[in-house]
Amino acid sequence: MIRALFLAALLASVPARAEESQDPFAEAFEGMFQIQQPDWELITSDAPPDPPVPLDGGLTALLAAGAAVGYRRFRTMRLASKSNI
Repeated sequence: MIRALFLAALLASVPARAEESQDPFAEAFEGMFQIQQPDWELITSDAPPDPPVPLDGGLTALLAAGAAVGYRRFRTMRLASKSNI
């Protein structure tokens, strides 16, 4: 019974698919390479400017964390070399 319902649904969708375009690849890429001109009215609006954000904030934090890890390893190696003497 389930197979019959599935087959009926499949056959019912075949005529609907025949009405679609014959080249789905061309339909998918239609208008993809068209250059759209910007809407200058929206760009020159009286909206307030974006707040200033430091560009290297994350990079500075990464650099500081790396320096901290490097210092810990240096200190550990220095203490280990002193204890071997």
